[in-house]
Amino acid sequence: MRMTRTVIASGVLAAIALVGCRSYTYERQIVTPAPQPTTTTVVTTPAPAAPPVVVATMAPPPLQQETIPPAPYQDAIWIPGYWNWVNGQYSWVPGHYEAGRVGYTWVPNRWEYVNGQWTMTGGSWVRR
Repeated sequence: MRMTRTVIASGVLAAIALVGCRSYTYERQIVTPAPQPTTTTVVTTPAPAAPPVVVATMAPPPLQQETIPPAPYQDAIWIPGYWNWVNGQYSWVPGHYEAGRVGYTWVPNRWEYVNGQWTMTGGSWVRR
């Protein structure tokens, strides 16, 4: 019986000791990430820009004769060379091939005498 009292007494003392202890309860916090901003990528094709206009003080020289090489690929379009006005003088820009554009026609650069000056309208692709 003495043994039983010792065990009971030990249990009671342990219980009393535990009463003095604080019990901590940890709550699990669920952290929801902030919503991320939505980005939308829009790919657009720019509208054809107006061809550049160049003004010269004197008439352009005659066009140079160009030997047109064979097309490097099917549907390649020859863009003829032209005289450009750079730093007060004419500079020849040689012709080259470009990929054709469905529904468009190439209109070459052209010089015109307008209001006492020479004006070049740059070449451009024009919708048919």
